[in-house]
Amino acid sequence: MKHKGFIFDMDGVVVDNHKFHFKAWMEFSKKYKFPLDSKIYRDTYNGKTNADLFRMIFGEISLDEIQNYGAEKENLYQTLYKQEMKPHLGIIEFFQYLKSKQMKLALGTSAPTMNVNFTLDNLNLRSYFDVIIDGSMVTQGKPHPEVYELCAKGLDFSPKDCIVFEDSIAGLQSGKAAGCSILGVATSHTVEELKPHVEQIISDFTDPLVFTL
Repeated sequence: MKHKGFIFDMDGVVVDNHKFHFKAWMEFSKKYKFPLDSKIYRDTYNGKTNADLFRMIFGEISLDEIQNYGAEKENLYQTLYKQEMKPHLGIIEFFQYLKSKQMKLALGTSAPTMNVNFTLDNLNLRSYFDVIIDGSMVTQGKPHPEVYELCAKGLDFSPKDCIVFEDSIAGLQSGKAAGCSILGVATSHTVEELKPHVEQIISDFTDPLVFTL
């Protein structure tokens, strides 16, 4: 294969779960009375850490407040999603293929640790990843390149030898800024919305393109 390291975002890539995050955010916005709709969510929320989002919503709040708001919102999300959880179409087969080729995999996500544990452990996906970097491990969220720089470093590869799978525009910008190759996954954005930002786009992991990377 052309790349040595394969780095996956979680929400919208490993799992196609954005409608559940959106529902949870809408409930949260109604309670705390801040403006939110599908356009604001797609354009502003995708790819960002909870810390960045809660500061955007509430201003300069404390770390304790960020953690409390985060736990509240993510408990809403987990309640909504738990009964319908499943890996993104074709991704298990792709993971197995990569492992059969002795490739190294990383998870690079802005999600909080509680959601990473919720997803990986409920779906038995943790064993596929050699490195896991989540939102608690970075000081700057996407589109800053830190998360993907840390993934490449953890895999012990140069970023130029790694490819990032991302559904958000901020995430694609993050992977590109880190020096990685990027591939768009059309879940939270349409193919047309992703086209200005990335050349290679898939809808799911049954696409034969992924086996040529």
